[in-house]
Amino acid sequence: MVPVKHVYIIPRWGGNSGSDWYPWLKQQLEASSAEDQCYYEVKPLDMPAWQIPTVSNAIDYLAEMLPAERLRQEETYLVGHSVGCLAILHHLAEINKQDPQLQVGGVLCVAGWFLIDNPWQDILNWMNAPVDYDRARCAIPADKLVVMLSDDDPYTTGYQQNEKLWLERLKARVNILPGRQHFSNALDPDVCDAIRDMTGAFLPPWLARA
Repeated sequence: MVPVKHVYIIPRWGGNSGSDWYPWLKQQLEASSAEDQCYYEVKPLDMPAWQIPTVSNAIDYLAEMLPAERLRQEETYLVGHSVGCLAILHHLAEINKQDPQLQVGGVLCVAGWFLIDNPWQDILNWMNAPVDYDRARCAIPADKLVVMLSDDDPYTTGYQQNEKLWLERLKARVNILPGRQHFSNALDPDVCDAIRDMTGAFLPPWLARA
């Protein structure tokens, strides 16, 4: 029986299921199913009121869409983009409270931040919201938390600070890619490769060098 790998994409600030590389990634992964000897089922999420995301809305919606019962039954991979990465961490911390043994298949955080150069109040609400990083980390296999940052992200020019925090708080595998800004292109092969590596398909060269 062909294994099904469920991939959920949590968008950036103001993003939706049709933004940036999300539709392209869905098409690419599903087209790679035969080669990877699995079936990718990819669902970019439409988060509620995501023009001004709030932590409470994110937690409530992800609890509805990705409850512990579903995560126990599915091989699930979570892809966060920008603020979507923080939404994932909040959700997984809550999941760990319900079931300390439960783990997802892996988490990919694209342009994930803890610090922003010039935050306004809505951003500060996310930056200051407490997250139980230990609980969130327990819900992710040791080698399956991958972070992709750019060395020229216009929102986080001090990307090294975010890199340090990902390492200190979550022992993530952080990869700095040159010239990618906020990873907002309509297609992104590096994101696709990282997910396929996480699911066991192959190891892309840039990850092999990390």
